[in-house]
Amino acid sequence: MSGATPVAGTGFVMALPDGLRQDLLARGQPRRFAKGQIIQQRGDKAREFWYIESGAVQIGRYGRDGRLTLFALLGAGETFGELAFLGEFPRTVDAIAGSHCSLIRIGDSELQSLMDADAAVTRLLLKTMALTVQESFDLIEFSRKLSVPQRLAQALLQLSGDLPQVRVTQQDLADLVGVSRVSLGKAVTKLEAAGMIEPGYGVITIQDRAALLDMCGR
Repeated sequence: MSGATPVAGTGFVMALPDGLRQDLLARGQPRRFAKGQIIQQRGDKAREFWYIESGAVQIGRYGRDGRLTLFALLGAGETFGELAFLGEFPRTVDAIAGSHCSLIRIGDSELQSLMDADAAVTRLLLKTMALTVQESFDLIEFSRKLSVPQRLAQALLQLSGDLPQVRVTQQDLADLVGVSRVSLGKAVTKLEAAGMIEPGYGVITIQDRAALLDMCGR
């Protein structure tokens, strides 16, 4: 599940049937990025989209002051860049490696070869994309109704996947949740007092995943 906006990331590739997903990824080009390396920039022509094999990718926009406004932190199994790629319009966000990460680049030739191999693929790809975008809009609408602690719990569940820890700064979390650093600190304290998390320097340990899920209403 992703908490990102539709322009940021989706589970587009993961939503494909297993055989089709593996075929598409096998046609892609593996790429590695070091932490802090720019993967794509706003305004670039979209010549590809990306599947995250491992690591984390920051999605946001750099302001004139050089500061990144974070929209989402994406992890393994998520994709980004496909809307601009398929719609043939310039990139609307910047993407930066939040850690050392392994990605798979999927461009025109890879996607076209898959569609040429099976006439039914095109329809299936369009259907999957439509569903993932709709799920993203539904998630945004749902998130607007949540309190700050609930939105923090949702973000931590998104970022952690099945792992017990999330390596992220509280400033990044504040940007992702859309609140001030002070408000984020109060929410962290509330979740810590309830025994759900244990914050550390640059890392948050998930202590009670079931309680976080319950807080989000899942």
